[in-house]
Formats: sequence, structure tokens, C-alpha cells
Amino acid sequence: MSEAEVRKEINSLTAGEQTKLLKIASYYAWKGRISFEEPDELVQEAIYRVLAGMREWPRDLEKLRFLAGVIKSIAGDRKRAMRQALEWTEEREVGEARRGLMDYEGKEARGIRAEIDVKLIMRHFDDDPIAKKILMGMAEGKRGEELEQASGLSPTEYQSKLKKIRRRIEKLKT
Repeated sequence: MSEAEVRKEINSLTAGEQTKLLKIASYYAWKGRISFEEPDELVQEAIYRVLAGMREWPRDLEKLRFLAGVIKSIAGDRKRAMRQALEWTEEREVGEARRGLMDYEGKEARGIRAEIDVKLIMRHFDDDPIAKKILMGMAEGKRGEELEQASGLSPTEYQSKLKKIRRRIEKLKT
């Protein structure tokens, strides 16, 4: 759509449509736990991006559906950015704590470093609950058949999962 057509569509939003957009924004702001204090800020950001030409409005797409998609996209972008910032901060803090312990020797320091390493590794398996369960078992000292039984996998599936775990940990080292 042209800029004039976009402005006309935005200006023609009825009170009912505006209310629907606020409800949509409330849902995505809550679902994403993003930093917009008020859903109207999310709606305003969506309208701004559309008017600024940052989002192309297909002619065949109804305005509420289009604006809802823009709102969802903005909320998703903010959520990803917040998650990345949090992960970077946590990893940096944990890494600094571990480096600080490198100067110390002894059983207690090694135990604390190992605990930090386990926490770092576990965060990289949030998408795989079975792998996480296997890793937790390993951290608790379980081995072999005991781990396989606890995972609930067949022997072949268990071996495949171990390979996946090893590959992912190897990627973390690089």
C-alpha cells in the first residue's frame, strides 16, 4: 500500500478495533514478558513502524490481522533481545566466577568449579528435557544402565542421545 493508503487505514481504526489491538498487545506483552509497561506502547510502536515504512502492508491483508502480526513480531523481537542479553550477562558472570576460582586449589574449589560448569552446560540443554535428565543423573554420579533406565529410552535411543549430548558439549568448548 502507498503511504497515503496506510495513513487512511490507520486513521480509520474504530474504537472497537483499537480495543481489540490493545487486547492483542496485552496478550503478547504478557506472554513474552517484554519490557513494554503498557500495551498501548506496543500498539504505538507497531503503528509507528507501519507509518515509517518499516513494515510493508500487503493490500490483501485486513488491517487488524496485519497490525496484530506487527505487534506479535515486535513482542517476539523484544523477547529474543531480552533473552540474549540475559544469557550473555549470566554466562559472563558465571565465567567470571569460575575464573576467580582458578587461583584456588583443593577439593572445595574444584567442587565449586564443577558445579558452575554443570550449570553452564545445563542451560544449553533447556530445549531437550531427556538430555537434561541424563546430565542431571551424571552429575548425581549415576552411570551406564542406571542412567539408561532413568531416561526411559531404549538402548539405541539412549546411545544416540549420549552422542547428541557429547556433540553439543564439544560445540560449547569451541
